Amino acid sequence: MHIDDITASVTQTVAGLLEVDLGALDVERSFHEMGVDSVLIVGLSAEFEDLFGISLDPEFAYQHDSVRKISQHLHSVMTMGA
Repeated sequence: MHIDDITASVTQTVAGLLEVDLGALDVERSFHEMGVDSVLIVGLSAEFEDLFGISLDPEFAYQHDSVRKISQHLHSVMTMGA
């Protein structure tokens, strides 16, 4: 899967969970700055597991704390597994 497709999917998922417009979401901004709490962080991990069919540590969204960082991490995980 191409990084742009991953980023688009991650952006859409995060925007949906935060209930904000796609265009209003800054892919470089940290989740902490956006007010994402620990419950949403765990929810993001579960959403991405389902969406991309991979296993993720629930803490991974703390380590990769923006849409851009998560997208890059997911791309590297999926590329290594391909």
